[in-house]
Amino acid sequence: MSKPHIVLVPGAWHSPDAFGAVNTQLEAHGFTIHARQLPAVGNKNPPPDLSEDIAVVQALVDEAIGPDGNDVIVIPHSWGGIITGSALVGYGKKEREKAGKKGGVVTVAYIAAFILPEGVCLLDAIPGIPEWWDIKEPHAYANDPQIFYNDLSPADSAHWFSQLQSQNMSAFRSPATAASWKTIPTAYLVCELDQAIPLQAQLAMTDAVRDAGAEIVVSRIEAGHSPFLSKVEETAKWIRGVAGEKV
Repeated sequence: MSKPHIVLVPGAWHSPDAFGAVNTQLEAHGFTIHARQLPAVGNKNPPPDLSEDIAVVQALVDEAIGPDGNDVIVIPHSWGGIITGSALVGYGKKEREKAGKKGGVVTVAYIAAFILPEGVCLLDAIPGIPEWWDIKEPHAYANDPQIFYNDLSPADSAHWFSQLQSQNMSAFRSPATAASWKTIPTAYLVCELDQAIPLQAQLAMTDAVRDAGAEIVVSRIEAGHSPFLSKVEETAKWIRGVAGEKV
């Protein structure tokens, strides 16, 4: 039986390059990875809302499903969870089967990511503008490497901080347009040392999924906001487990 294809949805300020080490491990186990830069990141003329980011994720999922009707696991990180929740309506495998289509998204595996109801934006979900944001409209810039990389070595933290790009502020003001997590099974990797989305905020979101009657399986890792950099092997194993492998 073929393995599900994997679609990565990076968080704010980040490119897919941050997942490189995890991708190498997953590809060594036979997984196919699909990823692309989101329009809200590193764009001199950023889009006014989430629609272009949503379109990129949908295109990646279409590519992953392909003509063979592959199963797909989508892995959003951080702000990427908002895009993913909005993008996947109609892409769940069960929904597609009812429409006579093969394949589809079998699980969304969130890594320290936002899961928000329809109509709620990121700025609604956090208690004010963080001190570690430098806002220079229409962009925001991250100014503290410890927020994302508090469990990396100083050298690695400095390297990855240097790779961060501008982030479109409109993407933080634009509400989620859907809540596909209500119909597509969810896995969630809670990052216990996270400085960007604190532990209690992550747990509150996973509780809200349960309270909505949706399906969710929660795992925890002793890591900061970027376990795909600090706990590469553990993160890859978690993804393989979500994909149904015995690890």
